[in-house]
Amino acid sequence: MKYNIDITIDNYNDKELLKIIKKIDQIFLNEIFKSNKVSFIYKNIKDNTILSFNPDICFYAASTIKLLICLMILEKVEQNELKMTDKILITMSDLKPDTGIIKYQKEDTYYTLEDLIRLTIVESDNTSYLKLVDILKEKNIKEYGKKLKAKHTFEGKDLFGITSSNDMLIYLEKIKEYIDQNNKYSKIFKEWLSNPSCKYIKDESINNKNYVRKYGSYDIAYHEVGYVEDDNPYYLIILTQLNKKKYKEKFINNLAKEITNFHNYINK
Repeated sequence: MKYNIDITIDNYNDKELLKIIKKIDQIFLNEIFKSNKVSFIYKNIKDNTILSFNPDICFYAASTIKLLICLMILEKVEQNELKMTDKILITMSDLKPDTGIIKYQKEDTYYTLEDLIRLTIVESDNTSYLKLVDILKEKNIKEYGKKLKAKHTFEGKDLFGITSSNDMLIYLEKIKEYIDQNNKYSKIFKEWLSNPSCKYIKDESINNKNYVRKYGSYDIAYHEVGYVEDDNPYYLIILTQLNKKKYKEKFINNLAKEITNFHNYINK
């Protein structure tokens, strides 16, 4: 497996910049020496500056894929194929374990489509997510991913599939495009993504900027992906297999801090 840092910047010979990049490099080399798989992409939205590590390496997507599913549902709402007020029955046999709150319902219950999208994003609810997948159909989701030119949408053994940092960047660019279009539900979608019930990357690690994000974890997968709102906004995607490591939170936040330092330096 090839490990390197890919940099596309004009001022690569800047000594202070190289020092910052070396710190990021060392964070990843420490994990490589432990045989741990990690990846990230930083992309400046205004000038397309890219800093990345293992962007094509695949990981179990876990709940990060919920971003794409909710976007697809919202697009169908915009196209009048679905309504946010549509009532969807969640039966007791539909309930899924792990993340979310629907699993605690005591009887068959109707939810609006809006409820299911909100719960999928804010609470990372697995029951609501899989109900949205059922509405869209697996084949259509795969075709949508291919249309966006993602390489691995819904590949794998279950309805979460595998992903890479590059695929996540493609999804996030489409999501930002939707939000920036100020469609009917753009504002509320952004609000949900900005205020999840759980945050892996702490606000202070990105200088308390708004992070439009989605986390995901299962078994060894431990990720957070999104874009940071700033005078010079940027995508920040971190995928790891560190979920069973005690230092996982420290790792992802140290990396976010150094990437923030990199971003601030090249935009000063």
